[in-house]
Amino acid sequence: MTRSTQGAPLPTPPSRYFADLHIHSIYSDGSFTPYEIVQICKRSNLKAIAITDHDTVSGVEEAMFYSKHGFEVIPAVEMSSNIGDLDVHMLGYYVDYKDPSLLSYLDEFKKHRAERVKKIISKLSSDGVKLEFEQIKMVAKDCSLGRPHIAEVLVENRYVKSITEAFQKYLGYGLPYYVPKKNIHPREVIKIIKEYDGVPVIAHPGIINSESVIYQLIIDGALGIEVWHPEHTPRWRQGLYEIALKNGLLMTGGSDCHGKHADSVRIGLTGCGEEEVSMLKQCRDKIRNERAS
Repeated sequence: MTRSTQGAPLPTPPSRYFADLHIHSIYSDGSFTPYEIVQICKRSNLKAIAITDHDTVSGVEEAMFYSKHGFEVIPAVEMSSNIGDLDVHMLGYYVDYKDPSLLSYLDEFKKHRAERVKKIISKLSSDGVKLEFEQIKMVAKDCSLGRPHIAEVLVENRYVKSITEAFQKYLGYGLPYYVPKKNIHPREVIKIIKEYDGVPVIAHPGIINSESVIYQLIIDGALGIEVWHPEHTPRWRQGLYEIALKNGLLMTGGSDCHGKHADSVRIGLTGCGEEEVSMLKQCRDKIRNERAS
């Protein structure tokens, strides 16, 4: 799945992307329902999307129900992992989202997320920032809990004026109230994604900000890199593009849209082309054929 030319400059982004392969719904920490996401994507003339909620596939089937001929919803998930204190997210495309074993694994992760939120609440409370777990659950509508839900409640309770301020003041990595996610190495997550027929792709590697970690993830079995992401600088986009070419990796792109939580990130703002989606499908077929043989 290598391209014909290597070392070529990063192509100029098209005026309209074919696909947005990184979108979050209300089932994790987004504010749009799968129905709303599908409608927005159709109005944006996208032809393919992936709802990549954090450690849950609850929104996939709903999105597929509302899709029509000529518009593809790729089953996907964004799975959490870590290398020490470094958060690493892996995108799993075309996972078997109905497999009971995968659903069981993700359900355990959901329980861990709830415990993590409780620990963050306890830390905040010790410094006089009083939040109720039930209020956060109401904001999340009992979906997979995350820091953005805590941030919403911090805004509602007037401790901060915005989601951004909540992360800068209370919830960001390295702050006293930060609690790490469940301890699982990305090589294990890559293995899990492949076990359920998925294609493992490194999410927003520019945020990881370490070429050595990226190369280790490739050694551990990652098959693709999210090259196009709103938080990637031009330098990182070019560097990731060259890494993908050099190593024969898939390339993906997406807006990482969380809906109304982040005004600067919109569905379709960043994405990838039809060629990238086609190559992703080829990789999916190869994985399935190898498992079947």
